[in-house]
Amino acid sequence: MKKRILILVVLFVIFQCQKKKDIYSQSKLIEGSSIDTLHREIINDPYRYMENIGDSTVLNWYKKQTLYSKQEISKINNREKIIALQKSLSDKNTIKISHLNIANNDKYFYLKYSNNEKVKQLYFRDGFEGKERFLFNPEDYKKGYTINYIAPNWDGSKVAIAITKNDLEIGDIIVFDMKNQKLENEMIENCWPSSLGGIRWLPDNLRFTYEYIPTINKKDKNYLLNIETRLHVVGQNATTDLNVFSKNNNPEIEIKEEDFPEVSFKDENSKYMFASVSGASYYADYYYSSINTINSPKIIWKPLFKKEDLIKRFYLNGDSITYLSAKNAKNFRICRTSLIKPNFDSPEILITEDSLSVITDFALTNKGLFFVKAKNGIEAKLYKLDNKNRISDINIPKKAGSINVSSKGYLYPDLWINIKGWISEKERYVYNHENQNFIEQQLVIKSGYKELLANAIVEEIEVTSPDGVKVPLSLIYKKEVKKDGKNRVLMRGYGAFGYSLEPALNNYLLHWVNEGGIYVIAHVRGGGEKGDLWYKGGYKTTKPNSWKDFIACAEYLINRKYTSPSKLVISSASGGGVLIGRALTERPDLFAAATIRVGVFNTLRSEFAPNGKNLSKEFGSIKDSIEFKALLEMDAYQHIKDNINYPPVYLTGGINDSRVVIWQPGKFAAKLLSSKSKNKVLFNVDFEGGHGFDADKDKKNNELADILSFALWQSGHPDYQLKK
Repeated sequence: MKKRILILVVLFVIFQCQKKKDIYSQSKLIEGSSIDTLHREIINDPYRYMENIGDSTVLNWYKKQTLYSKQEISKINNREKIIALQKSLSDKNTIKISHLNIANNDKYFYLKYSNNEKVKQLYFRDGFEGKERFLFNPEDYKKGYTINYIAPNWDGSKVAIAITKNDLEIGDIIVFDMKNQKLENEMIENCWPSSLGGIRWLPDNLRFTYEYIPTINKKDKNYLLNIETRLHVVGQNATTDLNVFSKNNNPEIEIKEEDFPEVSFKDENSKYMFASVSGASYYADYYYSSINTINSPKIIWKPLFKKEDLIKRFYLNGDSITYLSAKNAKNFRICRTSLIKPNFDSPEILITEDSLSVITDFALTNKGLFFVKAKNGIEAKLYKLDNKNRISDINIPKKAGSINVSSKGYLYPDLWINIKGWISEKERYVYNHENQNFIEQQLVIKSGYKELLANAIVEEIEVTSPDGVKVPLSLIYKKEVKKDGKNRVLMRGYGAFGYSLEPALNNYLLHWVNEGGIYVIAHVRGGGEKGDLWYKGGYKTTKPNSWKDFIACAEYLINRKYTSPSKLVISSASGGGVLIGRALTERPDLFAAATIRVGVFNTLRSEFAPNGKNLSKEFGSIKDSIEFKALLEMDAYQHIKDNINYPPVYLTGGINDSRVVIWQPGKFAAKLLSSKSKNKVLFNVDFEGGHGFDADKDKKNNELADILSFALWQSGHPDYQLKK
């Protein structure tokens, strides 16, 4: 009897062990042999073969890594708690809108989703006080599709809608007719208006221009090259659309095969149209012509300004243009010049440069020019230049981290502002010129976020980088946090393309602070927080400043007892992969873990990726010996060394990513695994999605839960350790 009981016990133990045994294990990819000699430098690239995105061995490895990653994340306690909180916020009637467009006759168009809706849908109001009306659900049109861009025409009688499948970003344009309340019988394929200049309506409200992409297959060498601006007439078949501006159509203009040619119209009364040649930059070459020549077999484009004029934004005002420029003004200034006889070397200066603050935005109205200044990218104020050239401060309803201004143009009085902060939701106001005050105009019910951040405070400081430069650092945490070196920190940075990490409440901040941690944003060089020189201070050959700034901020947090290396997790995405990758490889001792979404790591090879020629405008080209050295220095993949104990890393990638090719994070993950580092390397690949911008709500929530639970686990949160 006793023997039988013993056998049963042994069998039970064996069964439990088998039940808990991991199904998936992590494997390493074999190293290949690829050696280049570039500018007398020998470059070993053992995973070059991964750049063949159709390689079955690599694809199978991606699948195994994803299964293993999901398995490991599923072991973390309370991951479901994050999902539950996201759902509870939705249950409190949390409604988010985006892509708000107001036609000049006060017709409101916007995207919205709430509660059980997975994708954003198109809605309409006739005036702010008008009753909300549903217009269009992309899933009723095509399953798995989302809307990623809308453009109503000037009188609001038609709306151009861009739709895309499974986060591909590139997709189709369709047109919704407001009078008949249905879609026009037409579809334009191979478009990407959310990234390539949008959709621009002509004043007649019946035609628009858009960018057509001849090749959208990432395996084709011509992917995203030789893009054309085409003219579409509503109601006509898109195959008859005219090519009005492109490399092939306009050989007299310098347009490279990777450039983005665009044709736009500034207002419904304009006599002019504008053509631009741009890439991965704010700045572009601009040309103009009479709008009456749009149907001409050959449009004569007159030069307006060059990208060297550093013009970030401009508006038309009759026969003159008012513009925001960093030329001879690192913090930007607002100028005006004639359109007929432009002079960008000696323009009329309307708003001079401020030595301490950056002019970030401006808008024209018939009551004057309104503009925003921001100090360190985190403290914004609003000003007005009236029609008598007097400048005055404009009181805003509350202290603002960032302000965006919008108007209908110089012929209208309407002015709106959006105010955002680290611990407050975006608030929208309309300006009453007569009473000189703002009236709140919220289109949605505010969420329940405020109660979760009731005890939260914001601390804005500056950290000295190794070269003496002051780097802004934003900290958000609850009042009861003590500076004892035991706090969990999630530190974010980006530092590329001149993009500023402006104050805004996001779900990562919300959850991290709610779990008792400190959420930190390092405003490193390469971003735009402190003007154009700040951007150029982390660009190509100066790129090392980005991660040196970041490391200096991490050391500051440790030295001042905000945290310790075992509690400090660093995070970024996309172009921010360079920042985190190099911080990680330069100072692996400083960090507990890193999470990088769809990141760039292998900059030496970035120009050979789909859309790589545009990336080279930001990071550099190996064809140039100086830029080659800069690319090598910023290449995190090339800086991985054997027998270094790198912190645990959580990476993501999208097979259909149009911005960052899957082998960028893939090669980084493969080399980390082969480096004999003892810590976790998790790589989660989305086999249907892309960069993540157009993912549905459920997918975004699950990704957030994965990243946060990993970060909480690795930084030692007792509630987020592995299940026993």
